[in-house]
Amino acid sequence: MKRRGTWAAGCAAVLAGAVLWLLWPGGGSEPTVLRSGTEHYRVRLTVERSGTGPVTIDVADLRGRPVTLRSVTVEPVMTNMGHALEPVTTVAQGPGRYRAERLALPMGGAWALTVLMHGPEGTDRATFPVLVAG
Repeated sequence: MKRRGTWAAGCAAVLAGAVLWLLWPGGGSEPTVLRSGTEHYRVRLTVERSGTGPVTIDVADLRGRPVTLRSVTVEPVMTNMGHALEPVTTVAQGPGRYRAERLALPMGGAWALTVLMHGPEGTDRATFPVLVAG
């Protein structure tokens, strides 16, 4: 009887993993668009090619108006493996739009991209999960 429960739990874990892989942002070749918010901003992150950048970040105030910030950086971390890459500084592309051209994630798996927005209210952070195929 104990073996049956172990087998069922294993099957459930495999099924859950398959569903997570299919639904997790970044699994396909289409651009991945993720949204988040902070106390001061609405943030949209677009990953154009999974794991190889570029990344575009759109920042708006809570009313939806584009925000010009002092700087925006992206901190890539792969928490499951204990990897953290150097922060990448973005380049302003226009009001509220920032771009990191060379954000390369060196291995497949689950990454967290933390966007740091340095503005007049201080520094806000928004973290986005990204799955890199590999």
